[in-house]
Amino acid sequence: MSLSLPVIPTVDDCWNRIGVSGDRTCPELETHIHCRNCPVFSAAARSFFDRPAPSGYLTEWTKILAEPTVQTGTDDVSLLIFRLHGEWLALGTRAVAEVTTPRPVHRIPHRSNRVIDGLVNLRGQLQICVSLHELLGVDPRPDDGHHRAQDGGAGAQPRLIVIQKDSETWAFPADEVPGIHRLPRGGLRNVPATLANPTTSFSQALFTWRGHSIGYLDDQRVFAALRSQGK
Repeated sequence: MSLSLPVIPTVDDCWNRIGVSGDRTCPELETHIHCRNCPVFSAAARSFFDRPAPSGYLTEWTKILAEPTVQTGTDDVSLLIFRLHGEWLALGTRAVAEVTTPRPVHRIPHRSNRVIDGLVNLRGQLQICVSLHELLGVDPRPDDGHHRAQDGGAGAQPRLIVIQKDSETWAFPADEVPGIHRLPRGGLRNVPATLANPTTSFSQALFTWRGHSIGYLDDQRVFAALRSQGK
């Protein structure tokens, strides 16, 4: 079973362009001092939290939450599927803290590298943003549409994925996040030792979803590699 993600309306995030998180050229700053005191910012927040759910979204989740626990099977794995350039990957949902819209990335002086992009602001807290495709060695080929999910929709939009393990939190952009998928463990395949793909060193298994071969990432290896990059 796959779950669709809610559609997030387009908002003029002027606070990121000309406000305190941008170039500070907004004339209203002289009056309000900070964007959080501005009625435009307050109206955008109300619009975000009061936005209607997409058609069928509430029904879909109501049905899922109403299912008896025994129906999911104790041998199932819950996975978040996402795409980095032309590579389809998945992480166990236990490692995923949040999926949200992309945020501006602020460079870290003398700390940023090919993997560490910078910092992103998530609800007032700064989190390290990384290029997971650089860490995994994914080929940054242009997106010609061939690798996208067949159904498109809200999940076909770029997203920011936040992963967490104990006290570690990392964020990374993904080109597409179709949603959560539950899979019986019997549907997982071993990673062939001869497979010529740089992501295999981070993958614990493979599975097929909508005609795509998905690499099921080992979150412990991913976190360990990110930790070494952040030192």
